[in-house]
Amino acid sequence: MATAKYTPRPLGLDREFFQLAVTTGKLHLQHCNACGHHQHPPRRFCAQCGSGDLGFVPTANRGEVYSWTVSHFTVDSGWVDDLPYATVVVQLPEGPRLVGAYTGDASTLAIGQPVSIRPEARTEDYCFFWIDG
Repeated sequence: MATAKYTPRPLGLDREFFQLAVTTGKLHLQHCNACGHHQHPPRRFCAQCGSGDLGFVPTANRGEVYSWTVSHFTVDSGWVDDLPYATVVVQLPEGPRLVGAYTGDASTLAIGQPVSIRPEARTEDYCFFWIDG
């Protein structure tokens, strides 16, 4: 029998990133207002040009499967009832990649497969990202 899934308590820029997803239902990426670069995870400075002029912009909650792995064992007892499950790396059109848990049958996954990203609020400042095929 599984227990509750572990829920992290994000701080700083990570907290802002998750709060935006919780309050809007949309994945937001950090965007550099100086050069237009998108980045994830959030940082204090643009990884492309070094500018500190950064903000968050919403995405379309879509991308393509870049990679995945199937877990048959978990150290977090909250995931026991979900075994086996797939963790998917999604390539976003804006450039960065995001990791989430796949909701479908892992045997149907394919590189380049279009997927949607669905934030599920766990607290007021944290969400899981589910990947729907």
